[in-house]
Amino acid sequence: MRIAASATLIVVAAVAVGCGPVVAGTAKPAPNLKPRPLSGQIVQKVPLNASGLSRMLDQPFVKRQAPVFGGPDKLGEIDSSGSPPGCQGVTSMLQKSVYASADVKDVFFQTFWNNGDPAQVISVIEGVVTLPSAVQAQTLFAKFPQQWQQCKGSTMIEQTGPIKTTTSIDDVRVTDSVVAATNTATAELPNMPALQSTPQARAVGVRSNCIVEVEVVFFGDRRAFDPGSGNPDTSAVDIAHAMMDNVDELG
Repeated sequence: MRIAASATLIVVAAVAVGCGPVVAGTAKPAPNLKPRPLSGQIVQKVPLNASGLSRMLDQPFVKRQAPVFGGPDKLGEIDSSGSPPGCQGVTSMLQKSVYASADVKDVFFQTFWNNGDPAQVISVIEGVVTLPSAVQAQTLFAKFPQQWQQCKGSTMIEQTGPIKTTTSIDDVRVTDSVVAATNTATAELPNMPALQSTPQARAVGVRSNCIVEVEVVFFGDRRAFDPGSGNPDTSAVDIAHAMMDNVDELG
């Protein structure tokens, strides 16, 4: 399953048809580690549904394909030859390289799209990865802030079939239990001019034994008066926090 490929194709299709504040700092262990980890089908309740996303971002969303649930085999693997090592997780969801050192148990992700009307956001991808314990999840997450901060200003190049996507990592922020990035992605097809660049927001958080991941892709030609309240600097973080709150409620 190539999660990055799916996101790239969403952006290419959308462009072709024309269609909470954060504070810098260091990640700290969450004070409320739960003794009972989440596992199995219940992790599918962690992400927000279409209604929840619509309320948060003030625009309609639809689901056009089934969610994906399984084990570590559902993690993605992008072709980013020649890009800075260790930065795949900043620009792409749920990468095998990010979780290579972890004992991954469950993987779940789902995608929601703009319904076709003018809006701020093209798509939202929400993912959850479970590890055997909260301590293991915290230990893995503790590596991310420094890794992501070292990637600020870097450029990732991904090849998905004939589509080459160049993504610049514009900004990286860290708050307690969440690391976030604002990126700009530009897709190119062979023998064609580059498509319009799209802002993309990434956030990864930890709660109990769950790592939550979010990617929000914005229209490059969006206008201030288009429906929606999406913000590349805050929306992915807000969704990640909402997912983390759901982990608390389910635990």
